[in-house]
Amino acid sequence: MKALVAPGPVSYPLIASTIKNKDIQIFFGKEGNENVDVILDSTVSLVKRGLKIDYVTIKGLMSIYPDIGKKIGVWRKGSAADVLTRALITLKNIESEIVYVDDMEKIMQMLQQKQVDSAVVSSALGKGKTFEELLGIPGSCGATVYSNEDDFIRAYNEGIEIMKEDPEGSAEYVLSKLPIKVKKEFIIGSIQNSEVKIEKPKNYKEFEDLVKRFS
Repeated sequence: MKALVAPGPVSYPLIASTIKNKDIQIFFGKEGNENVDVILDSTVSLVKRGLKIDYVTIKGLMSIYPDIGKKIGVWRKGSAADVLTRALITLKNIESEIVYVDDMEKIMQMLQQKQVDSAVVSSALGKGKTFEELLGIPGSCGATVYSNEDDFIRAYNEGIEIMKEDPEGSAEYVLSKLPIKVKKEFIIGSIQNSEVKIEKPKNYKEFEDLVKRFS
């Protein structure tokens, strides 16, 4: 099985599954979909790329912490966090200003220093109000599956179990395979503090329209 994956939390269970499943080939990136069986990315990115969300894999990964404030720190303009935050404040008529930050860890510093009074953070860093709660999105991350569907589901579920049974060891393994640097604690926290489960999404037409409107 070949998978094209974004190198964020959506990829962690599949990477962990390669501890046992040596025949899985993982390619990191967001470009192209030729000759792969599965694509993993945020649900926002899948819609932006014109791809079908066949499965939701992670829910509750992103939240506004501790609550919706007047100044919301958001990582990177154009990111999934940005799209969803702009959608939220527009659709719910919330008078908040977005402050963009390039470094995820700097967001927490800005919160502590009261430069912002809320922030969109990963579940690894804090637990606030999720976008599933606030906007009814189908989930944070998902999969487009072209072929080998059963193999993908089996491998991803196996990866989830591996990460539950051995958080430290599996996080170190995942870290060794990632093309980007993150802290081991971020990997562990992303999985432990989110709902990681493969399931078919319900009708997500409204979400699709929302992403297209605010991208």
